[in-house]
Amino acid sequence: MTIMPVELALDEFIQFPVDGITDNSTTDFELFLKISDHCVLYGGSGYKWYRRELTDLLKHGIDQFLVRPEDHARADMYRQLAKLPFVEKNLAPRERIVRIEQIGAEFTKCLYNGEITQACIEKASDLAGSMIDCIAEDPTCIQALTGLADHDYYTYVHSMRVGAYTVAVAIEMGLTDFSRLQEIALGGIMHDIGKKEVPIEVINKVGALTDVEWNQVRSHPSQGARLTESSQLSLVSKEIILHHHEKLDGSGYPDGLQEAGLLTEVQIATLADVFDALTSSRSYQQKRSRYEALDFMRHKMVGDKLADEPYRALVSCLVAE
Repeated sequence: MTIMPVELALDEFIQFPVDGITDNSTTDFELFLKISDHCVLYGGSGYKWYRRELTDLLKHGIDQFLVRPEDHARADMYRQLAKLPFVEKNLAPRERIVRIEQIGAEFTKCLYNGEITQACIEKASDLAGSMIDCIAEDPTCIQALTGLADHDYYTYVHSMRVGAYTVAVAIEMGLTDFSRLQEIALGGIMHDIGKKEVPIEVINKVGALTDVEWNQVRSHPSQGARLTESSQLSLVSKEIILHHHEKLDGSGYPDGLQEAGLLTEVQIATLADVFDALTSSRSYQQKRSRYEALDFMRHKMVGDKLADEPYRALVSCLVAE
């Protein structure tokens, strides 16, 4: 690694521990070393780390990097994500999918409380991959997602459930390509990220929303698109974020698109979003059983609001034993 001198005052920097960096990860902020009375750049944004290099640094007594204040938010997000546990691959699919939901909820909480960085996208991709592997092994494992959560925590678990339902439906519809499944899963996991721009008291409000509050809620797809515009998410993932509240008859938002303007992946995510909302306790509704939710969707929404083929695929996953 070439170390480059940088002319910056030492008191401008914040410490970052070497052992806070995880093996096989990428830091999306610059890391510096203090050498004598100077500060030098050690690793630029996008630097890939491996355990051997980290071990060598610690062996030579280098246990702290320095981070510029303007990169503190990114460094803090990296540190939060590094603390999240890995998914235990030896668990049975129904146990594993619940564990993915739990870890994913903590990940989503990090997203809502900090900047969306490339480290966030990488962590979401890892979770999406674990989700795909689990559901491909047993598509019926999504039956273990019960919908139990208080309404304050619902915001965090909801996105992971939507991701899981979208993957299960896509696999049931015959999709096997891992990269396409990952795009769908990432869209599901990130679909509500725009809600980080909506006041939490509005999201968790008990009772009817005012017109102003309702407009704030309805802005979240557009806010999500804005927040992820410069990210490395694929077009499919970004379309899910922007258009998961559209309906086949054009009655949705933000653009009032009709069926012809909606990707199949978006239609799948919309169905998954509706199903999880119906089967979860919310501040404004009692939860339905999965059978009550499916019946409601069949008679009130499928055909004009929601697509039929994804609906039938969801039913297959949820009623199969």
